[in-house]
Amino acid sequence: MGFDVVIGNPPYIRQEEFKELKLHFKSNFKLFTGTADIYIFFIEKGFEILKKKGVFTFIMPNKFMQAGYGQHARKFLLEQNLIEIIDFGDFQVFEEATTYPCILTASKEPAQETFRTAKIKSTDFITDFPEYILKIKNKLNHDSLNDETWVVSNSQDQSLLQKVISKGKKLNSYVESGAKRGVLTGLTEAFMISNEVKNKLVNEDVNSLELIKPFLLGRDVKPYDGNTISNWLIIIPKGVTIKRNLPKDNPYYIQEPPPRYGFMELNDAWTWFSSSYPAIAAHLFQFKDKAQNRIDKGDFWWELRACDYYDLFEKPKIMYQVLQVKPCFIYDADSLYCNNSMWFIPSDDKVLLGILNSKMGWWLISKYCTAIQNGFQLIWKYFSQIPIATGNNSVRGKIADLVIEILLLKKQNPGADTTTLESQIDQLVYQLYELTPEEIAIIEESIK
Repeated sequence: MGFDVVIGNPPYIRQEEFKELKLHFKSNFKLFTGTADIYIFFIEKGFEILKKKGVFTFIMPNKFMQAGYGQHARKFLLEQNLIEIIDFGDFQVFEEATTYPCILTASKEPAQETFRTAKIKSTDFITDFPEYILKIKNKLNHDSLNDETWVVSNSQDQSLLQKVISKGKKLNSYVESGAKRGVLTGLTEAFMISNEVKNKLVNEDVNSLELIKPFLLGRDVKPYDGNTISNWLIIIPKGVTIKRNLPKDNPYYIQEPPPRYGFMELNDAWTWFSSSYPAIAAHLFQFKDKAQNRIDKGDFWWELRACDYYDLFEKPKIMYQVLQVKPCFIYDADSLYCNNSMWFIPSDDKVLLGILNSKMGWWLISKYCTAIQNGFQLIWKYFSQIPIATGNNSVRGKIADLVIEILLLKKQNPGADTTTLESQIDQLVYQLYELTPEEIAIIEESIK
């Protein structure tokens, strides 16, 4: 018993919006994970009501192909017979919702050898959708996919990707410590200040310098170049007030303070802070009500939320925009902080910087990261899967030398034209991955 065909467009409801139903889904669906969006459960239900050899067709978010919560669904679908996956990439199909959909067709039977794929890259599909798909479709082997991230592309790309993967290790293994996001203040208008305000605070009280750090906004970043700093961040970490005010011989000095005001009364704490940093205290006091009402704060309203890696901002690192329309990675050795539209990798590896800013790096990002309009969203759990080549020390040395040369030129003149040097890095990165001229042509055609 069951239906011959199940066709659907499941609701686009994120998991945060149905928290009260999660116990129900957990009890009733094998594909449940705590972060799964609701369409995942519709996939399971769709196949449940299909008869043997029945056909399933859904238009749904393409995110399941990459998201951690989609792993169970990917494994489940590989137990079926995939027929076709049409990925719309960053094209918006539904006017009323910002989604990145795909059309998945499968049958309830053991997998056959191949299935069709199509990656839509232009608006030509609007005129004659069936004809457009016929022109761009490819075949993939079922065994080219597993329950890890799905990279649905043509057979050429798949073959090239497998070769590239064999030349190195995943980014999250290559850097080990992972990536860190920028600072969340909960009240940017209070804690982010201009050059003018920074100079005013320092002129009033030189101690202000202890708490003011250079601050980079994602929109200000250009490849390789940290740009001129025009913003600053007042950094008052959670715990600073309590730990600085208590004598060091106090037994509570080295202990974690309790959730709210610790071992100090609020008035005593403010007295200490405002006398230690009078200019900054006066500046922040005008935002007191908003600062008290924010969720992201420390033990006191003038402190920032807890963060265990402030020290890493002070060390050399690779910083990058989370939303990119072209490669945009910079090297920082000037203790820059950043907002949460940027993340950073605690590493001074110039070769890695060269790879990430290269055409090869952008091609890899396009395969693993979630598409947005005209670009990609570098969510770490997907971005961290890209393979970084580790061999050929001679080529790596040449890449590092060129990157250092670009960094020096950009430091002297942020507007310096380094396109020739960047093109040389592109060619060296191809060498690092041992690509043939034909494989290089595939990459360069793909990222036009």
